Amino acid sequence: MLDVTCSEDGIRFGAGSRYDAMMIRTWNAFQILVGSCVVTAMSLGISLLGTGSLLAQVSNESGVGKVSNADLIRSSGRHTELVTDSHTQRQADEFVAAFDAAVPQWERFWMLSPGTLDSWKVDAYVMREREDFRRRDLIPERVPDFRFGYAMGKTVWVVSQPSQYYTRHLLLHEGAHALAGQQFGGAGPAWYMEGTAEMLSTHQGTGREVMINHIPKSRDEVPYWGRFKAIRLRRETQTIPSIGGVMGLPLDLDGDVESYAWSWAATMLLYAYPEYRDAFQAAARNGHQAGNEFNEVIRRRLASQWPVLAARWRLMCRDLNYGFDWQRERVALSTRDPLWQGQSLDMVVSANRGWQSVGVRFPPGTRIRIAATGRCTLAQTTAPWVSEPDGITIQYNDGIPLGKLIACVVGNAPGTSETEPVLSAIAIGEGKEITFDEHAWLLLRVNDGVDAMSDNTGGYRVEIEK
Repeated sequence: MLDVTCSEDGIRFGAGSRYDAMMIRTWNAFQILVGSCVVTAMSLGISLLGTGSLLAQVSNESGVGKVSNADLIRSSGRHTELVTDSHTQRQADEFVAAFDAAVPQWERFWMLSPGTLDSWKVDAYVMREREDFRRRDLIPERVPDFRFGYAMGKTVWVVSQPSQYYTRHLLLHEGAHALAGQQFGGAGPAWYMEGTAEMLSTHQGTGREVMINHIPKSRDEVPYWGRFKAIRLRRETQTIPSIGGVMGLPLDLDGDVESYAWSWAATMLLYAYPEYRDAFQAAARNGHQAGNEFNEVIRRRLASQWPVLAARWRLMCRDLNYGFDWQRERVALSTRDPLWQGQSLDMVVSANRGWQSVGVRFPPGTRIRIAATGRCTLAQTTAPWVSEPDGITIQYNDGIPLGKLIACVVGNAPGTSETEPVLSAIAIGEGKEITFDEHAWLLLRVNDGVDAMSDNTGGYRVEIEK
């Protein structure tokens, strides 16, 4: 028999596993009927737990007994007991220290009361040979095949990866799933479930120095992680998923790295802007919902801000890459920005910031002239690179000379399709005319890599006229 507990344990999640929407609906209905009681239901337990990445609450024990296999490496910490067949004792100890360092950060991220997770602990299995672990009865029969990782109740399983970083990432990812199940009764639909787990596992540092919710600065920092590669390859097709398209991802992501990448991007956006963060974090309390109900709660709370959110999504997705820095890339936009009435506009475009709005919305059919002057420094070296608005032609970024003034036009009305075109950069330089085809914002920036703006100084004075 299987004891199914509706209130104590976490829900089963899997990075790269499958789950069945019908079973989720059945389970949600079952939860409503039985509340927080514990029932013994062998037939129900089998039907629920036998469906890939199905969200199912289980009892405190995952069905895995204490490990007695002397040839396996074991390490114990405050928040995890780890067993592995593929790492040294030192590496296993480092994984445990990293997990222990992440848990208090997860507690703060979710705004849980201090001390909530003091006694929370999971069993973790990090393996190269999954079938060997099955033969040893370290993976219960009810756990389906999984590509990267799997979490059920207070137990997580992770497949060892070619890099220590990526294995650690997956361990934290599955731990985040286990925590969501235990604290919130689930983690919502796929985009929220996987996006938040990615935020809570993408990290810098090792062992006790691990810091979560980190945007990697270089590929070397996160070997085999692959999220930015998936985003870049999609951008090269000149289309990206809309924010609505990401929120509508199917329940079964089947370990698709691109889907994980866009889910991570969506949750990052909602967390990065203070005006969205409350709605984003409050949504976790609806984790037992896995479909449109969950999304509609967020949409209703952010309805008045949705046009700006959709515009910010497109701007972020155009540039998201290694070294992306929210301190420089947050974009000031508002649906309350006035419609341009033909008056002259004057602003300074700083070289050390991302997209900067001119502060108005332009109606369709409007034709404007942009003129720029000034200088900026793009690299503080022994021979600083000084640029004027036409840029420096000895180096290019995105096919445009480094330092050149560029513009981007973003429509005020969010699209309704699941995909949308990648935003194009318009080379402005010292001057250019632009005609607007729709109600839109106009944004400007000095052309440079998102990872290279920290030492930029100066900027260009820009004048906009009829």
